[in-house]
Amino acid sequence: MTALRIRMAALVYGLLAGAAVCWAVYRGEPDIYHHPDPLFDSSLGEILSALIGAGAGLALGFGVAFLTRISVYRLAWAQALHLEFRGLLGPLTDLEIFAYAGLAAVGEEVFFRGAMQPAVGIVPTALVFGLAHVAWGRKSIPWPLQAVVMGFAFGGLHFATGNLVAPTVAHFTINYQNLHFINSYDPSVQLPRRYRRGPGASALK
Repeated sequence: MTALRIRMAALVYGLLAGAAVCWAVYRGEPDIYHHPDPLFDSSLGEILSALIGAGAGLALGFGVAFLTRISVYRLAWAQALHLEFRGLLGPLTDLEIFAYAGLAAVGEEVFFRGAMQPAVGIVPTALVFGLAHVAWGRKSIPWPLQAVVMGFAFGGLHFATGNLVAPTVAHFTINYQNLHFINSYDPSVQLPRRYRRGPGASALK
């Protein structure tokens, strides 16, 4: 089952990346790795620019993952969303977490930042990125809203650094950390005592 789910994810995100390449080629801008008009016209070289981008992506990724954990501990809507994902995803293996995080990060960044953002701009791209994360049920409403915010953050990294390393690393780090957190943490039974309203309660303040 694990291998099948990973192959299905690879197919979906592979098609998304393929669509990005076709779009870029059709527009006459096949270089989807570089931003066509970056904020900083760096002369540092590809390797150093990539390393700086990776560092920036890691910083953003770990920062967002930390805030996610704090939100789940303190905010009822974040706890509800966390439980929704636990129910949807079910138990995940470490291999699945790594594969899903990597495939989604590469596929989505190649499409949204590599192909779409240079074509339509950062604002429409961030909004469409949010719409792509619309899910089921009222409890899931915060997820596309968060995706819009992250769309601006990833787009800003792409624009500032001039390549896809920073947004892809940030996206992967957030996915990887949050999938591990969703997989391992059940707020209904493991909520830290200081966040409970009363003995045995799982509701948040």
